[in-house]
Amino acid sequence: MGTSRATVRTVAGVDIGGTKVTFILWSGDAIAYRVVLPYAARSSREFSELILQGMGDLCRRAADTGVAIMGTGIGCAGMVDQKHGVLLFPPNMPGVRDVALADIVGGFTGAPAYLENDANCALFAEWVSGVAVGRRNVVMFSVGTGVGGAFIVDGHLYVGRHGFAGEIGHLPMIDRGLLCGCGRHGCLETTASGTGIERYVESALAKGSKSLMTMKDAASARTISEFAHHGDLLAQQAFKRAARDLGRAAAALINTLDPDMVVLGGGVAESGLLMDEMKRVAQRRSLPLLFEGIEFSMAHYRNDAAAVGAALLADQLLKGQTVYST
Repeated sequence: MGTSRATVRTVAGVDIGGTKVTFILWSGDAIAYRVVLPYAARSSREFSELILQGMGDLCRRAADTGVAIMGTGIGCAGMVDQKHGVLLFPPNMPGVRDVALADIVGGFTGAPAYLENDANCALFAEWVSGVAVGRRNVVMFSVGTGVGGAFIVDGHLYVGRHGFAGEIGHLPMIDRGLLCGCGRHGCLETTASGTGIERYVESALAKGSKSLMTMKDAASARTISEFAHHGDLLAQQAFKRAARDLGRAAAALINTLDPDMVVLGGGVAESGLLMDEMKRVAQRRSLPLLFEGIEFSMAHYRNDAAAVGAALLADQLLKGQTVYST
């Protein structure tokens, strides 16, 4: 997919989630083109084919509009090896493991590709040009199919010794709790994610709880949120339970990292049903001195944050700028 005759340079961003994959061309200050494909891969091979399908669409669009893709940033849920560009283990994508994604995408486009955790990408977008501009220490919760997290520490993206820092969704919350996609029990993700909300409603309906929802409705966190907004008590309780656990996790991180800001993003967070209770519980459980002056904010880029952040990350890495803490 050559781009040698193109005259305008751009970067691409990819956000791989448990239900959909978003591909964008980034113009420098806005999304110039977007493609969204449903996630339906059941193996590493199908996963790779899906990503190349979307990249093919971006490359054709770039060629048609006289644009050269100079690099691609890829954000994916789960554990990634940034140095080698390998997706190691995405808990919510069964059958996918050890995919050399940066090499696959880079080989297809003929330009460098960079792989990063999707929550890290989302926070990077907010820190570069969103709600967290100018902040030195930021914690982000990204609530979608699972729960992701990311940290800005002293003005740089913090990924830790192995590059896996920010796996907030796997904080141990409940002894002998529900089985998580990571293989352990009682992780935050089992109660506070879209999947956790769905499981809670399904279990309650099976036990005879009163609700206007059916089992079919319970299969979608988005549908559950609509019932919650219309006064369904079970739906409201499901989101309140998730928000309460997010607040407990936020308090633990506030007490540990002493951040300036907590950012909440992700598709499930866009329901508007998590922030107030999350903040209330976090305040009750945080040390008062550390909570004083902290700001809680919804993500500016909303559901596009990870794709935008992936593109911005690629842009800065191509320019040789320092992104990560050392």
